[in-house]
Amino acid sequence: MSRAPVAFPYALFDITQDPSNSEWIRWNDDGDEFRFCDWGLLIGELSRRGMAAKKKESVSKNLHDYEFASLTDSRRRIPDQDGLIWYRFRHPNFKRGRQDLISGIIRRYRR
Repeated sequence: MSRAPVAFPYALFDITQDPSNSEWIRWNDDGDEFRFCDWGLLIGELSRRGMAAKKKESVSKNLHDYEFASLTDSRRRIPDQDGLIWYRFRHPNFKRGRQDLISGIIRRYRR
């Protein structure tokens, strides 16, 4: 019997809460935005949690469709002191420790 698909925001929240992922995905100090530095690891973790995303473009589309705001200027990719480029996102209903807010994240469908 196969598992029911997991909604993207819940899978993403689960990934951010897993301490074993803290090297490549983490919350900011205030817990109101998250950042990650490895698309491949994010895609792999989403797949392990039942998401069908296999490409960076699929994950980007999900972030956009669920109205996560990108806080990263894609034209200026400046690595940190460790040489990593971080991608930052925020949503008013996506906060550290507040899984109860995720039900307020609604997918926007394009026509």
